[in-house]
Amino acid sequence: MFLKSLLSFETSTMNYFLLFIIGLVTYVGLFYYRYFTRQSPLPGPIPLPIIGNVLQYTGDAGKFVEALRLIYGDIFEFYSGTRRVVCVCRSEMAGKLFNSPLRVHSNDGLDEYGMSNKGILFNSDYDNWSTHRRFLQKTIATPQSSKETVEFTQTLFQEMEKLWKRVDSNDGDVKEIDFTGWLSRFTFENTLFLMTKLRAHALTNYYNAINPQNKVVEPEGTIPKSHSYIEIFKTAFEGAHFFLLTPKLLRNSPGMRETRNRLLSNKTWASTNLLKIIEERRTQIVKSNEKIDSNDLLTKFLTANEKISDDDIRATIMDLLLGGTLTTVNTLSAIVYYLGHNPKVQKRMVQELDDVLGSDRDSNITIDQVTKLEYTDAIFKEGL
Repeated sequence: MFLKSLLSFETSTMNYFLLFIIGLVTYVGLFYYRYFTRQSPLPGPIPLPIIGNVLQYTGDAGKFVEALRLIYGDIFEFYSGTRRVVCVCRSEMAGKLFNSPLRVHSNDGLDEYGMSNKGILFNSDYDNWSTHRRFLQKTIATPQSSKETVEFTQTLFQEMEKLWKRVDSNDGDVKEIDFTGWLSRFTFENTLFLMTKLRAHALTNYYNAINPQNKVVEPEGTIPKSHSYIEIFKTAFEGAHFFLLTPKLLRNSPGMRETRNRLLSNKTWASTNLLKIIEERRTQIVKSNEKIDSNDLLTKFLTANEKISDDDIRATIMDLLLGGTLTTVNTLSAIVYYLGHNPKVQKRMVQELDDVLGSDRDSNITIDQVTKLEYTDAIFKEGL
């Protein structure tokens, strides 16, 4: 009787094992059948079932995509889990895609991260995306906004330049500065002001952090923890890549669960603090006895005829801060690097600046003068 039960158990176990093997082989067969018969196939690495090309992902999205571009060309595909991802690296085609919200379809990672149906960057909800894009066209894409951008950028750079000189004057020695460290505070401050008309005084805070023995007085109106915002947005950018490219199964695996939770916690901190800024501006508008006539994006959102939720406003401002703070730093750093390695180009650019702006670098620059900097504009496009 015992032997019979044992044989029955072994037979049952073997049947389950065979069913698992048959199911697995069938799934793999169907996966590759669909892969090799997919519509509009593009060059790219052959994916594995379930996890796609995740094992080839190095953790750095830029390096990962660039490595694939060098192998497969300007248009290629890879698989994030079971989802097909098409990468376009030609500027003329990318420009067309960036006029559409359909660059990235919603996936469970972006859903979990809260970026798939809000904001600008990854919003696949066409109506919602169109509303936010329309507001951008009415605010930051206007001649008035361009004029304010030029003026405030000059003011901010003059502040940064004075702090640089103060660093050198502490003991009389010319010191090496962390250009990207300063620039990330500069771009964050610039973007935040253009979006909200608020000052974070991130440059002053950064100076005080690296020169604790010779601090300067922090101006009034500083946003609390402005230094933290920079690191938070850097991590938020990392989070967007992680949740976009990492399948749900891997995100919840023991080796990655801590990373997932850390990135979600970081996103919560950023969202909570941006919502506080929005609520404070809303209260200011409600209590004001006069008509609010501000061209900044935040006030436009809050005074619009159509109702827009605070979380939708938060998502758009966060997207713009992410792009305006981090990608701008990378672009400017690359341009400075290449100018340093091409002295003839640098000399010609400086000559154009002298011809158009004059030799007095402290003079006010107008938007009309900026539009005449054709060679400088070409350098920026080459850098991009």
